[in-house]
Amino acid sequence: MAMTLRLEEKVEARLEEVTSQLGVSKNKFIEAAIVEKLNRDGKSLLAEKIIDKVLSRDAEVLERLSDA
Repeated sequence: MAMTLRLEEKVEARLEEVTSQLGVSKNKFIEAAIVEKLNRDGKSLLAEKIIDKVLSRDAEVLERLSDA
């Protein structure tokens, strides 16, 4: 899917500098950054769900441990 991305001038200049040094296209660099961010956020959401499940499931045990 094609899309247009508008960046601030400073960000565009930095992107140009980094991609030039790395020898990759801006498109590939941005795509990789997005994939990395999605993976990281997905893992964070999964961890939050697991923590919520454990806290809910083991609330009584955790309460007893905090009183010990």
